[in-house]
Amino acid sequence: MSLFDLMLRNYFDEKMLEKLSKVKILIIGCGGLGSNIAVLLVRCGVKNLTIVDFDKVDISNLNRQNYFFYQTGEDKTSALKDILSKINPYVSVKAVNMKVDESNIDNLILEHDIIVEAVDNELTKVLIFRKAHEHGKKVVLASGIAGFGDCENIKIKRGKNFSIIGDFVTSIKEKKPLAPKVVAVAAMQADEVLRMVSELEFD
Repeated sequence: MSLFDLMLRNYFDEKMLEKLSKVKILIIGCGGLGSNIAVLLVRCGVKNLTIVDFDKVDISNLNRQNYFFYQTGEDKTSALKDILSKINPYVSVKAVNMKVDESNIDNLILEHDIIVEAVDNELTKVLIFRKAHEHGKKVVLASGIAGFGDCENIKIKRGKNFSIIGDFVTSIKEKKPLAPKVVAVAAMQADEVLRMVSELEFD
């Protein structure tokens, strides 16, 4: 058992620790939401994580994304994998550098227990939600993360196998996303993932 695992014993019982070591989580999108969600989940003991994105780290996004200045120009997936391995060297991170669409999403979703939507494109959000529902997978989504000064409006809407977090109003087309609100939503998404993990049963 690693020192990281020993540390986690202060926060979770053995049953939850076992679930965290077995659950397979897919994060689609490694920007402001996805990069922060991944960091939070690894800090909480998630061992098997797949991160998917097709973009590169850009200096203009460092106001909200969990990357460093020196990583500018790197693929987001490889840069994030490097950060996660520094937090916990024992985590298994599969970095997939591609754009998710109808042609590849099914296989991705089928291999995982919980799906996390962390993308900007509204059509892709709908695709992720629809495919997760079709395959009976738990999914956590975001809606309304832009602006600042109104984090008290963030809500959680839950249904069968899904949770949606955000203010359900502000669009990145109208307001710029900034770190405080983006990270607040990301933290709540990560917390919902933990809640879902606690509900899972493994053989």
